[in-house]
Amino acid sequence: MGGSTGVLDEKVLGYVDNLTAFGIIAPVRKSLVITNKRVLILDASTTSTTAASAGFAYVFGIFGRGMANRASKDEVRETTEKLAQADLEDLLKSNPGNAALDLTDIVRVEISRKNILIKTAQKTFKYGLSNPDIWNRNSTVYDTYVQVLQAALGTKVVPK
Repeated sequence: MGGSTGVLDEKVLGYVDNLTAFGIIAPVRKSLVITNKRVLILDASTTSTTAASAGFAYVFGIFGRGMANRASKDEVRETTEKLAQADLEDLLKSNPGNAALDLTDIVRVEISRKNILIKTAQKTFKYGLSNPDIWNRNSTVYDTYVQVLQAALGTKVVPK
C-alpha cells in the first residue's frame, strides 16, 4: 500500500472497504483509507455495484442486499486498493462526498461486525459493514479492519 498523499510524511497504513451509506436509490459504497495522519472517507461506488444493489434489492428484498454484497465485494475491494494507491489529495478534490478526518479530531471509533461509527467533536459518521467475509469467523477481514484502525488511532478504537 502507499499512495501519494500530498501531506508531508503521510503514509497509507491500510483501509476498511465495503462500507454502506444509504442513498436515495441504492446504497452508496464507501471505503476508509487510513494513514498515519488522517482517515479518508472515499466513495468506492461503481456503476455495476450500484446497479447490483438496486436490482437485487428490488427483486429479492432484504435477501437481495446480501446477494449484492457478495456480488460486489471483490469489485469494491479492488476499487479501494486503487484508491489507497492514488494521490489522496486529488481524490478528496474529485468528489464532494469524499472527506478527510485528522486523527487528532477523531474522538472514538466503534466497530462491530455490522457497523462502524466514527465520532469527532463536530460530527458522527455511521456506516454498515457490507463485506460478507466479516461474518465468517475463520476470516481475518474483521480483525484486519480493527488492527489497521488501532495502528492509527490506538485506544480510540473500540471493537464490539
